Amino acid sequence: MLLIVASTYAYSPKGYEVGDRCIVVKRLIGNVRIPLDGLLEARAAASDDLAGCIRTFGNGGLFGYYGLYRTSKLGKCTWYVTDRSKAVVVITGAKTAVLSPADPDGFLKAIGAPAFAPRDLSTQRGGIGARNIVGIAVGVIALAAVALSLLYSPGPPSYTLTPDAITIHDKFYPVTLRANAVDAGQIRVVDLTREPDWRATRRTNGFANAHYQSGWFRVANGNTIEMYRAGGDQLVLIPGKTGATTVLYQAQDPGRFAAEVRREWLR
Repeated sequence: MLLIVASTYAYSPKGYEVGDRCIVVKRLIGNVRIPLDGLLEARAAASDDLAGCIRTFGNGGLFGYYGLYRTSKLGKCTWYVTDRSKAVVVITGAKTAVLSPADPDGFLKAIGAPAFAPRDLSTQRGGIGARNIVGIAVGVIALAAVALSLLYSPGPPSYTLTPDAITIHDKFYPVTLRANAVDAGQIRVVDLTREPDWRATRRTNGFANAHYQSGWFRVANGNTIEMYRAGGDQLVLIPGKTGATTVLYQAQDPGRFAAEVRREWLR
């Protein structure tokens, strides 16, 4: 996800330069040159140019609209756009391109001039611009969320044990197990290194990273259980009776926890 957000920003158009009979699309990842030899048409885009738009390969909004598209009127075309309201269509013998300069009229005049010095026609006036600020903010928030999810490591969740129930206080997937729905005599410590049948093979509805897993998981023996694992291999199996929830829970002291629950519920 980090790579996707970063590459999306790197490939987005940052501006245009017209000169030496070509258009240069400026990008962080490397500029793109669109030769103007064989120029057939250069004009402001009409509403029907963008009608029936289908993105075949590219980005559709984050930091811009760029890549391969197809529209009802233009057919196959390549977009380097940040503001569709200022779209310009450039058609050569080799390709059809859609761009969005800040000054469409000046851009078209530069293309049509018989001789000209290179001109920088940025996608925004006066610096970064509101659209890019929003895009950058979205990217930063996405990166922060991904980083937090990868690093989240709260340790084993706390619990509350009573003669009637036990509640595991996970932040996202808390659970309360009633004593009469648990086969208390079978509560025991499971060592995942020796009993790999209890290892999670698929997350069905939960959270998981390298440090912490909580929620619903399918395990190697085919059962779907609730798991609360904080990186350890010794978890307490709390088996539910027929039709009830089975839980694997990593306690601070698994052996002591298992004995405590059995003692409370088997009186």
